Amino acid sequence: MLQSEPLDRPWSRLSAFASRAAILAIVLGAALAVGSAVAVGLWQAAVAAAMAIPLLTIVVRNPFAGVLAWLLLVPYFIRQLTVDVHPVVWAFHRLGVPALLVVVVLYHALGIRNSSFRLRGYDLALAGFVGVGVMNALVLGSSPARALGSFYDQLAVPIAFFWLVRAIGPGPSDLSRLITAGAWTIAVQAAIGILSWIAPTVLPAQWLGRVGSRTVGTFGGPAAYTITLVLFLLLALYAAMSTDKSRRRLLLFGIVIAAQLGVLLSLSRGSWLGAGLALLGVAFVYRRQIGRFVLAAAVVAFLLVLGPVGGLASVAQERLAEGDTVAGRIVTNDAAIRMIRDEPLAGFGYGNFERFDERYKQRVGDIPLILGGSAHNTYLNLLAEVGIPATLLYLSPPVFLLALSYRLWRRHRHSPSVDWRFITVLWLAMLDQFVVNNFLEIIHSSYWATSLWWLTLGLIAAQLERLRAPVSVPSASHASVRLQAEQRHDR
Repeated sequence: MLQSEPLDRPWSRLSAFASRAAILAIVLGAALAVGSAVAVGLWQAAVAAAMAIPLLTIVVRNPFAGVLAWLLLVPYFIRQLTVDVHPVVWAFHRLGVPALLVVVVLYHALGIRNSSFRLRGYDLALAGFVGVGVMNALVLGSSPARALGSFYDQLAVPIAFFWLVRAIGPGPSDLSRLITAGAWTIAVQAAIGILSWIAPTVLPAQWLGRVGSRTVGTFGGPAAYTITLVLFLLLALYAAMSTDKSRRRLLLFGIVIAAQLGVLLSLSRGSWLGAGLALLGVAFVYRRQIGRFVLAAAVVAFLLVLGPVGGLASVAQERLAEGDTVAGRIVTNDAAIRMIRDEPLAGFGYGNFERFDERYKQRVGDIPLILGGSAHNTYLNLLAEVGIPATLLYLSPPVFLLALSYRLWRRHRHSPSVDWRFITVLWLAMLDQFVVNNFLEIIHSSYWATSLWWLTLGLIAAQLERLRAPVSVPSASHASVRLQAEQRHDR
C-alpha cells in the first residue's frame, strides 16, 4: 500500500516562516519609528506608529482587515485627502492601498493564501487605460507632474481596489465584517447628517461646508455621501433578509431606514434617482419578503415627517423646483460633447476640462449662455479629457462583468458556490453609482467615491471567480488516497 507525504508541506513551512518574518519586521520597524519620533519630540507620530503595530499585524494575517480599516477610517479624513502634503494621503491612499496589493500578490505567489484570482482580458484593458492615462497626463497636461500625481491619486489607486479585493478573495466571514463596518458607517454618517441640521455647532467646522443646504456627512459633497449610504444600505438589507434572528433583522432594518433618511436629506436629485432605482431593484429581488418592511418603513417615514424632519419637506420641494442648476448642467454637458467632437482620440488632457470648456459653451435651445461652474457628468468629463478609446478601456470591466454575470447566472443559477442575490445587490449598488456619476463629476472630486466604484466591482468579480476557477491538479496525497480506494474496490 502506497504512503505519500503531501508535497506542499515544505512549502507550507516556508509560507508560515514568511508570515512570521513579516510580522517581526513590522514590530521592529514600528518600534524603531516610535523610538525615533520620541527622540525628536514628535509625540503624535510616536502614538500613530505605536497604534500601527497591532493594525499591521492584523493586516498581515488577514489582508481584508486592511480594506475594512480603509473603509472605517478614511471618511473622517476625507477633507485632508485633498491636501497634497498631508501625511494621511500617504498613509491611507498613496502608499497604503498599493502596498497592501503588493503584499497580497506576494502571499498569493508564495502560497500563503489561496485565491481564485486570475488575470482576465478586462485586466489588460484596465492596465492599458492606466498606461494611456499616464501618457495623456505627461503629454497633454498643463503641468505634467501635477497631472500625473492627480491621475495616480484619482484613478490609479482606486483601480487598485479592483485587483486588491479579487486577489484577497473575501470569504463569508470577511463579507460579514464588511456588512458590520457598513452598518457602523451608516449609523455614524446618518447621525452626523442629522446633527448638521439640528445642532451644527457640535460638529467640526470641516464637516459643515454645506450646512443649511445639503447633507454631506464627513464627505464634503452629497454624491460621495449618498453613494456610501446606498452601498451599505443594500448590504444591510441583504443581511437582514438572509438572517432568521429577529433582533438582528430589526437592528439592520433600523440601519436601512437611517440610510434612507440620510439620502433624502442630501437634497440631491441624482442621488434620489439612483437610490430609488436601487431600492426598486431590491423590491423585485425580495418581492416575497419586502412587503412588511416597506409598510414599517412607511410608518417610520410618516412619523419623521410629522416630527423632527417635517420642516425639510418645503426645502426638498424648493430643491426640486430649482431650474438654474439644471440649465447650467445642460450648457456644460453640451460644451463637453463639442469638446469630444473636436478631440475624439486623445482628448484635451487629463485635468484640463475646466481650462477649455468655457470656450465651447453657447446657448442651448431656449437656455441662455451660462458661464462658470464645473463638470457635472463623470463620463462626459472623462471622454473630453482622455478621449474615446481610453474611456472605452476604462468602462470595459463593468460592461464585461455585467454580461458575464448574466451568462453565468443562466448556467449556474442553482450553484451553491455563490449567492446570486448578493451579486444582484452589488449590481444595484453599481447602478446607483452609475446614475449619480451622470449627475455629478466624481473622478476629480472624490477619491472615495471612485474607490467605492472599483471596490464594489471587485467584490462582484471575486464572487464570479468562484464559478470560473480552473480545476486544481490533485496533490500526491489525494492521488494516494484515491489509489488505495481503487485497490480496495478491486479486491
